[in-house]
Amino acid sequence: MKILFVRHCETDWNKENRCQGITDMELNDNGFKQARKLKSYFKDKEIDYVFSSDLKRARQTLGEINFDERYAVRYSEKLREMDQGDFEGLSLTYLREKYSNELRIWRENPEDFRLPRGETLGEVKERSFNFIETKLSSLPPESNVLIVTHNLVIASILCTISNKELKFFADFTTESGAISEVSFKNGIFSLISLDFVDHLKLSQKVKKFVQGVGEVEVETR
Repeated sequence: MKILFVRHCETDWNKENRCQGITDMELNDNGFKQARKLKSYFKDKEIDYVFSSDLKRARQTLGEINFDERYAVRYSEKLREMDQGDFEGLSLTYLREKYSNELRIWRENPEDFRLPRGETLGEVKERSFNFIETKLSSLPPESNVLIVTHNLVIASILCTISNKELKFFADFTTESGAISEVSFKNGIFSLISLDFVDHLKLSQKVKKFVQGVGEVEVETR
């Protein structure tokens, strides 16, 4: 079985390096451009099953990929980003200045350290990994599965299947709109590729109206 994890595309808070968590942000203009490139990438790919976080930024990313509604999608709150509690909306610069000790402890022990009024990374891993493992176990073994979700969900899962402690999660974080591939065979997960972004670098031809000329094709990135 092939599983393709896609991190949702860019939001304003991603661009501003703010903690996002379960705050229900929408994609920004660049995020929609990234999502349209994912649409082109997946247009001819064979996908049998699709799962997604129910937050807007994941839904909007998948909405571009699934523009013709050819996929039946299962949305779940189990695939939501880590609840970052009181840190949501705060910039990383501000957090480093005001909460350096908390950040240090979280980096050392993210599995057990709870952000103020938020989740531990261990809880994120448990809810998301258990959901995915249960769903995949019931699918035909040769299936191709697409999962659209969030950075810390993907990182915690990839860290776990790579037999790493969660304190190494940063080694498995991905860019907005990135694709990571995992295989699932005989109950065993294996990481095949991490943070693939070549599709985001490709130019696309779009139609644009030019005064006095009419409609022309231009390349965008």
